[in-house]
Amino acid sequence: MALNRMKYCSTQQSYSANIGDGVISQILDGGADRYRRSLKGVVHTVSSRWVVGEAGYQYLMAFYRVWARNPSQPFIARLCVDNAPVEDYQCFFGGAPTLTEKQALVFTVTANLKVKPLAVDDDLDDLIVEVGNGGEDLASLTNPLEKLVNEDLPEALGDF
Repeated sequence: MALNRMKYCSTQQSYSANIGDGVISQILDGGADRYRRSLKGVVHTVSSRWVVGEAGYQYLMAFYRVWARNPSQPFIARLCVDNAPVEDYQCFFGGAPTLTEKQALVFTVTANLKVKPLAVDDDLDDLIVEVGNGGEDLASLTNPLEKLVNEDLPEALGDF
């Protein structure tokens, strides 16, 4: 059975994500806390907001009701949580959506989503932190074409 896909992306305004880390701290008397890893794959909590018209409001409410018939079944939503780009995540509603504002035919709906984390690449994370430790610009890892076109190419062409 294919998972339902949320048609709308959350607005960027009022968007927030609480990253599930699985780290537990123990408070110690007279010293720094002690930290340890307890769980892997802890869910994230995303606070989403949609600003839609009448048809969009009807869609969001219908989407929630369809999900609520089988709440153990996740749905797909495009979110920005584990990485910078927007990606597909498996989600669950963390409660019913809330109509937070209605102005004429414009509806503002908010909801908390419980989000399964994506698989992480430990080697890539280590590389990114290592580059940052070396004082290099992290953008050089993600956008080498910009440097090639804007710096290396003009230097190679010189006064040509």
